[in-house]
Amino acid sequence: MKDVTARGGRVLGLALTAIVLGLVAASAATAADPVKIALVAALSGQSAKSGEGITRGLTIAIDWEKVVFMNVWAAGTAVTRNGATPNYVFRVSAVDELVDKALVQYAIRTYGAKSPGLILINNPWGESNDKGLTAAIGENKIRKAGVEKFEQNDVDMVPQLTRLRGAGADALFLIGSAAPGAQVMKGLERMSWSVPVVSHWGISGGRFAELAGPAAKNVHFIQTYSFFGKQNEIGQKVLAALKAKYPDVKGPGDVIPPVGVANAYDAMMILALGIEKAGSTDGDRIRQALEDLPSYRGLIKSYTKPFTPANHDALNENDYVMVKYEGEQIVPVK
Repeated sequence: MKDVTARGGRVLGLALTAIVLGLVAASAATAADPVKIALVAALSGQSAKSGEGITRGLTIAIDWEKVVFMNVWAAGTAVTRNGATPNYVFRVSAVDELVDKALVQYAIRTYGAKSPGLILINNPWGESNDKGLTAAIGENKIRKAGVEKFEQNDVDMVPQLTRLRGAGADALFLIGSAAPGAQVMKGLERMSWSVPVVSHWGISGGRFAELAGPAAKNVHFIQTYSFFGKQNEIGQKVLAALKAKYPDVKGPGDVIPPVGVANAYDAMMILALGIEKAGSTDGDRIRQALEDLPSYRGLIKSYTKPFTPANHDALNENDYVMVKYEGEQIVPVK
């Protein structure tokens, strides 16, 4: 947002203001007054790092109120591919359907997986990836060993893992957030089961490295960006700004989660371009402008055309990178 406001300080002469809502607050507000939460989203758009269920729930109010919703985290395929016409939900983030294809291909290419198992969070995000991974496994003509699910607060994953090992799983696809993801790794340690684990990015959104301990390094997972390696001009500028603003950021490994930072940066800049092109804060005019933006040189990549009426996802499978933990830092897999 600082980069946006630095360009003359405003967009269309109006200041942008960030309104932060936690998941519990957002959920309660949505249930109590869905129109209010849509309007609070922002002047004309919202960048969301939300749970899948809350994000889907917001789309109902958003479509009703014609408020543009710019999602920077939730990867559920149906978040943007929701059947709404017109569709006010846009995304600069991963898409489960594409992520799942990439994860399966990575497991086959890297580990020679022939019978992977799925261990998933029991919520809409888990369901989205269950469908996507199952389809991708079928497309690659390998066998699915089985599917096991866990709750967010589960602390013992040994029963699920035991069933997957008994079913002949030679690799695991992990879909979950940091805390239960760490319990999966601890369960594998207790079982002395050295099976490859390939994960979605949910584990990077919390204290996974701390909670999983040494086993954290055994997971390879997906991201849309890494601040390691040679950075383009925008990457250098963003990293320098983060170091200047946050004393704890000494280098690229201290940007946590890097995917959230990178997605949000490009989303905010693209949204500002949409508002400027629309020449208005009217939601429908901004939606149409976003669907017809020219090329934009961003942090993650150079966007030839971020969105179209048929595609509200700015990133695709060619924009993903595989990473792992080294200590508490997220680094690219070499």
